[in-house]
Amino acid sequence: MESMQELFNLFVRPDVIWFLIGLIMLFIEFMAPGIFFLFFAIGAWAVVILTLAFDMPLSMQLLSFLVFSVASLVVLRKRFKEIFTGKQSPNGTIDDEFIGGRARTISDISPSRPGKVEFRGTTWTAESQEDIPENTFVTIVGRNGLVLTVRQSN
Repeated sequence: MESMQELFNLFVRPDVIWFLIGLIMLFIEFMAPGIFFLFFAIGAWAVVILTLAFDMPLSMQLLSFLVFSVASLVVLRKRFKEIFTGKQSPNGTIDDEFIGGRARTISDISPSRPGKVEFRGTTWTAESQEDIPENTFVTIVGRNGLVLTVRQSN
């Protein structure tokens, strides 16, 4: 019975509770679309550090959580969104790897109906402002998420 009390006391410590809240927020982030809950995880883990360093009342913990979550959201959201949605990598623009690349159509593409292209061993959805038949080499001129914009190579 004494070991159950010790286990309970371990889990009711503020630093452990905030750490678990951060883990839950990170888990929710993986399940939810967009980048939002990650910043609450950052805020919770900042409170873990504070509660380990200082004896803080619950009201200060909640205020710190709010401040760190909002601050990380304001400061980091745009940067994280660019990285995680593929618009930018830490070393440069990911689009640089695509633009000007040469791909082969594996289905017909028309302005009214996207098709498929093979680029670097992967099949991509592609759109074009011109009709392009299957098995034609194309040049990648743009990218919007997972859809490539192509034109027929000369």
